[in-house]
Amino acid sequence: MRHYILYSLLFFTTLGAWSCSKDDEPKPGFEMLYQANFSIPAGIGVFDVHHFQLKNIQTRYQQLLEQNQKQDSDIVGILTAESVLTGVFGDVNLDFIDQVSVRVYNESDPNDYIEVAYRQPVPLDPGNTLGLIPSLANSKRFLTGSRFSIDVVLWLRRTTTEENSVTLNLKLRTNY
Repeated sequence: MRHYILYSLLFFTTLGAWSCSKDDEPKPGFEMLYQANFSIPAGIGVFDVHHFQLKNIQTRYQQLLEQNQKQDSDIVGILTAESVLTGVFGDVNLDFIDQVSVRVYNESDPNDYIEVAYRQPVPLDPGNTLGLIPSLANSKRFLTGSRFSIDVVLWLRRTTTEENSVTLNLKLRTNY
């Protein structure tokens, strides 16, 4: 009986080692970093969806390709690695936010967008920094041009009582 357990354990350990794939390894690529500031005004309510459009942002895509000695055809996709909303001043509490959606689009057609990060629901007491969940959407078609736009969409828990200055930090990663 002991041999049976020992052989079974050895078999499943070997099987587990074979099941690892190259997909688990980090993919090569370079980072594309963007930072944008905007203000959430006082007095906006919970019954509306609020859009904060950050327009005409330089992608620096061609410059990053040259720095990394790559061609556009080498890039398979551009995915979100990290996204964070942070109050510019340390006393800002983002607890009035219920849901967040960060979308990228071309300014010529704001109805054609891809959600690159979200948070639904937002924790009840996020403090000054709200980490967003990266989506798995490939945003290459919006970020290979010279400029793009971001739409930060907020659903609120309660009416804002003061103006809040917020910074969106967005880190995207290319995959070769």
